[in-house]
Amino acid sequence: RLWFKVPRTIRINVHGRFAPSVMSKDLILHILGKLGVSGANYRGIEFTGTTIEDMSIAGRMTLCNMSIEAGAKTGIVPPDPRTAEYLRAKGHAPFRTIRSDEDAEYERTIEIEASTLPPQVACPDSPDNVRSIEELPETRIDQAFLGSCTNGRTEDLRIAAEILEGRKVLRHVRMIVTPASQDVYHECLREGLLDIFTQSGAIVTNPGCGVCIGIHMGVLGPGDVCISSSNRNFVGRMGSPQAKIFLASPATVAASAIAGRITDPRKMS
Repeated sequence: RLWFKVPRTIRINVHGRFAPSVMSKDLILHILGKLGVSGANYRGIEFTGTTIEDMSIAGRMTLCNMSIEAGAKTGIVPPDPRTAEYLRAKGHAPFRTIRSDEDAEYERTIEIEASTLPPQVACPDSPDNVRSIEELPETRIDQAFLGSCTNGRTEDLRIAAEILEGRKVLRHVRMIVTPASQDVYHECLREGLLDIFTQSGAIVTNPGCGVCIGIHMGVLGPGDVCISSSNRNFVGRMGSPQAKIFLASPATVAASAIAGRITDPRKMS
């Protein structure tokens, strides 16, 4: 037998609709800026509210995936018909859904209005060093990475392709696109997204972790600056400890690759 402490739960209650070019990645970065990397140590995080109910499964996965960056034991979105549809499509049926009780007690509740949220960027060298993109000084980049378990799904690549279509990655920027899985790769291939990436000057790699773990194609060198849709930007995470990593949404990564500097994706719409 093993003994486990039952984590207390922080509730993140989000209402309103995202502005154009703002994504779930911006929301979770904003939350990390509020909580800090230790703000949810040995706790669960439950995401609720109309914004979450309207969110795609891919968007919800981004929130849950990055809950660990606040120290959480788990990130949870209450199951609903969209969850059930996703599970059935993946062959996971029958299944039993579990929800918080109506009178569930939370350690605290954080209220967020999504409609007022601008694109967010986590600056070196921590996921909680978050600023609004409007507050960020002009920052030249050498590399833009689109992928990882956090933001390498078809929806993420589709949004980036919409920004990149008909445009070119700036000459000095290496843009690397890594679909999260073989299924995602084939979906993007069928939709023509991979053609858009390659025609814009990006490199498309085989599915996997990609540049995120800093051990193969796209490893950062000393002094390199990268904007990445991955989940962590600690020192040495993607290569040299002298490199700088900024975290942002797929939309911001794509816009920045075109501009050659960290750029508000709302300017590319």
